Amino acid sequence: MKLIITDVSVLFDLFHLKVVPEFFALDVEICMTIFVYNEIVQQQQIEEFEVFKRTQKLTLLDLSPEEEIKVIDFKTTRNLKSIPDKTMLWKAIQLKCPLLTCDDKLRKEAIDNQIEVHGSIWVLTELEKKKILGTQKTIELLEHLKKVNTRLPFDEIDKIIKRLKMN
Repeated sequence: MKLIITDVSVLFDLFHLKVVPEFFALDVEICMTIFVYNEIVQQQQIEEFEVFKRTQKLTLLDLSPEEEIKVIDFKTTRNLKSIPDKTMLWKAIQLKCPLLTCDDKLRKEAIDNQIEVHGSIWVLTELEKKKILGTQKTIELLEHLKKVNTRLPFDEIDKIIKRLKMN
């Protein structure tokens, strides 16, 4: 099973789209650092994600005090100031696993470190590809995603929608 480290931006998008259970149905081991998990503060989101934590579908990665020091000292070219972001990148490098994020600076930093990186759009297309979501539902969710997260590349979303409509 493939290991993936995610940040909260992807989870928040999926939460707004009401497809968190579908995300956890993918055949991947989904992890996040405890620092990232602690960024979840809305009660509804906490309750939803706690279910997946309790059922061990979401693994929280803790850092030792020594690792925390290494993360704080970890130099990035884009000067990532967020400790949660740095923990994710550091763990992804350490574990040589893909990273899920919608944060552009973190995405570029991951690419610079030869880390495979994806975001919310990729998750939806994977759900469709694995037949967890139907094509029409995926199209609807991609359209809705443009309203939920205005920082995403709309042109990429539109290309995917067009491709899905042609199938």
